[in-house]
Amino acid sequence: SVLGILEITAVDVGIVAIKGCFSGRYLAMNKRGRLYASETYNAECEFVERIHELGYNTYASRLYRTVPSGASSKRKASAERLWYVSINGKGRPRRSFKTRRTQKSSLFLPRVLDNKDHDMVRLFHSSTKYREGLLKPPSKNQRRRRGH
Repeated sequence: SVLGILEITAVDVGIVAIKGCFSGRYLAMNKRGRLYASETYNAECEFVERIHELGYNTYASRLYRTVPSGASSKRKASAERLWYVSINGKGRPRRSFKTRRTQKSSLFLPRVLDNKDHDMVRLFHSSTKYREGLLKPPSKNQRRRRGH
């Protein structure tokens, strides 16, 4: 989707902030492991970027993670586990405490924007007619074709 263009900005060494080019909002993760769009930059918007083989990247929350529990629980984590940004097959975010860095839904393949993409972003911000056309809900025929 045209609205899915994200800007990844380095905040510190290995730490990034992810911002939507069209919405102007930052991707953030709350203490329950849910992804949300924040209007302002804060600590929940910081992610640890890890580059894997074949150019794939993972993004884990800098602030939140699963810590090993005490001896009172039946099933305990053996080590601290990071919470990763993850999107399921329908494009919806997954709860971060259920994710692993090796899952396909947690691996992202970043790409550099070309001139056409930059022009699209510029046009979106300058032309209200273009913006309304993109944000208009799909017609009934388009919804049926997708199978939802």
